[in-house]
Amino acid sequence: MRSLAQVLLDLGWRLTGSDTAAGADGLFADAGVRVFDSHAAEHLPPGTDVAIASDAVAPDNPEVCRAIELGIATYSYFEALGRLMADKQGIAIAGTHGKSTASAMLAHVLRLADEDPTVVFGATPLGQSSGGGAGSGSRMLVEACEYRANFLHLRPRQAVILGIEPDHFDCYPNVGALHDAFARFARSVPSDGLLLVRHDCQASRRIARGLDRRVRTFGFDPGANWSVGRGASLRGRWRFELVHDGRRLAKVALQTPGWHNVLNALAAAALAGEIGIPPETIAAGLGEFRGLHRRLEVVGAWRGVTLIDDYAHHPTEITATLATVRRMYPGRQIWCVFQPHQVSRTKRLLDELAGSLQNADRVVVADIFRAREPEWLPDEVTAADLAAKVRRGRVQVADVHATAEIVRLLQDQLEPGDVLITMGAGDIRKIGDGIFDGIRKDRAAI
Repeated sequence: MRSLAQVLLDLGWRLTGSDTAAGADGLFADAGVRVFDSHAAEHLPPGTDVAIASDAVAPDNPEVCRAIELGIATYSYFEALGRLMADKQGIAIAGTHGKSTASAMLAHVLRLADEDPTVVFGATPLGQSSGGGAGSGSRMLVEACEYRANFLHLRPRQAVILGIEPDHFDCYPNVGALHDAFARFARSVPSDGLLLVRHDCQASRRIARGLDRRVRTFGFDPGANWSVGRGASLRGRWRFELVHDGRRLAKVALQTPGWHNVLNALAAAALAGEIGIPPETIAAGLGEFRGLHRRLEVVGAWRGVTLIDDYAHHPTEITATLATVRRMYPGRQIWCVFQPHQVSRTKRLLDELAGSLQNADRVVVADIFRAREPEWLPDEVTAADLAAKVRRGRVQVADVHATAEIVRLLQDQLEPGDVLITMGAGDIRKIGDGIFDGIRKDRAAI
């Protein structure tokens, strides 16, 4: 919503908003935008033309109800994106993992190529205030989320599927329903458009098989249309050759660490290459890209304790993130404070989550972040249940889950040279900031 708001501001719209998140009222203060810290019907100003609500806002929200009552055009976030994309050459980046990073990488390449696209993605690039902005060019690049099949509101001319795994268990009852949504997304690309799919994801390739539009593949398998040649890493950061249909095009050196980011870069390179961006521009853009907030973001260090913050909340992402941290900081003790995201996801992926956390040395499981879920029920899975599963492996697991207790534990037990990573898709960053502030104040008093 922040990125969409930035696009609308760039286009000259006058905005107001409501967001109960702490600090949201200051997001656009410099632009004269009033953001209320509560939801109420009277927050809808006279003369409003359009009301846009995120999926986090319930249908009975008083502002949504008031807008409908007054006959104001009311859209969901993705419905609004679809209407904006209708007048552009749309590019949509979909898939279970890597959407924000691949979108941001591609946006940087397109800007370097003087394309100046309109962009909307959920994370914020380092050094910037938003992942959104209205460009003067003809293209619009959007991160396309599969939650509630929201990406079907888009009509992209070019689309990417980075890979498909079960994730949103509150809206997809089984894998078949998930694959059906992605298949409909693939068919939304026009017959004269382009669909890029990950070669080493069987579900993605199966969905693309037989489509009457141009389909190209990317991935680590040499059989992909876009692949990786010789490569090497230094402390988790990769250099590799970009290969197209067996021909080496350019050498790429990424600033963003992690083998999973090589895949994200490859997807961005493939799309850019298919629409005619020169290889040297692609390599330069990918090499300049610094990364995103909350994606292996090194927040700071104090007396030898390094603090990293990451959005990973699915087992595949957690595994990739911890493996990368091991490469970045070899030989150091790694603490992971993990906040599970949603009870439904934690219940369905309990064993997988426990396995993915085994690459840390010390683990703390924070209380589950209840996104879009009702109050806790007595028989639900808890943070303690996940901690018990993790404890069956070789990792030391703390027996605390509340924020204040986690802070005290870390103040007592973190040592110089340790690496602390806060991880999750909820408000764990706030916990991490509090932990780091607490460590600094506590040690300063010694």
